[in-house]
Amino acid sequence: MDTQSLPVNRKRSIAVARLLDRMTHDLELEVIGGFQGIGRPVFTADVNRPGLALSGYLEYFANDRIQILGNTEIHYMERLSPAVLNARLTAMFSFEVPAFVLSRNLMPQNIFLDTCNRSGIPVLRSSLSTDEVISRIILFLAEEFSPETVVHGTAVDCYGVGCLIIGHPGIGKSETALELVERGHRLVVDDVVALKRLREDHLYAETNPVIEHHMEIRGVGIIDVKAIFGVGGVRNTKRIGLVVELEEWRQDSTYDRTGLSEEYVDILGVKIPYLRIPVRPGRNIAIIIEVAALNHRLKELGINPAHRLNDRIMQLTRERPN
Repeated sequence: MDTQSLPVNRKRSIAVARLLDRMTHDLELEVIGGFQGIGRPVFTADVNRPGLALSGYLEYFANDRIQILGNTEIHYMERLSPAVLNARLTAMFSFEVPAFVLSRNLMPQNIFLDTCNRSGIPVLRSSLSTDEVISRIILFLAEEFSPETVVHGTAVDCYGVGCLIIGHPGIGKSETALELVERGHRLVVDDVVALKRLREDHLYAETNPVIEHHMEIRGVGIIDVKAIFGVGGVRNTKRIGLVVELEEWRQDSTYDRTGLSEEYVDILGVKIPYLRIPVRPGRNIAIIIEVAALNHRLKELGINPAHRLNDRIMQLTRERPN
């Protein structure tokens, strides 16, 4: 699999409106000021608590982050005189700030809201605790800014192992996935597989929101897997643990027959175990992928059948008298 040709997309920014749209229910968010600024961009997955900035120290002010205001910041502003607070806010707002998010349904002073309204900086409020607001926003932003790419293939959940099936068009990826679903496994997405790296070593396949769980089966046409097999035959996302490439059987090609050596493919910086399976009449590829998935689970548990058999043979060879 040539991963060098995979286009990697790293989002440079998202709008505050996306946070509001995606996290309103999770964070119980409401907009209490700066309505006109919800299109402001956010450039990083980090957040900031601007306590030092409110005290007047702006040398290392992380202004490009979403600013979280909790009890400490709100009560500190209440202790400042209006003149001092206005001067501090004016200095802070000379920087480009994406948005403020208040926790615990806190209400800032009018001078703060007025300044945000004049500057067009959104002020969002949540009923959750400050720690909860911070952790949920960081998780959301980390996912939004995760590297992602798209590959042509099919992703299935086979015995709990996310399998990405790739290969040339017409090799039988969709038909193999369809047989796996018929055998009780679950389809994630067919044809256009969106891959996203979450954290450093996890790669996830996600359902395409346009095609969802539809498949193209040559000779039949477009089918809806969820409508035919029910919700138990599909899922929306799955961590990829195994990449299986199908290729036409070639007489001059060498295929692994022992499993002693392991191959990996690098996708978005994540190393994924890789198998190359030859396709020819009479081979049931769906069953082979089932066995490959189960074998992968054994390896994750520290059990490698190929190495065990090899060790046994080597031990017998050593014990055999000359």
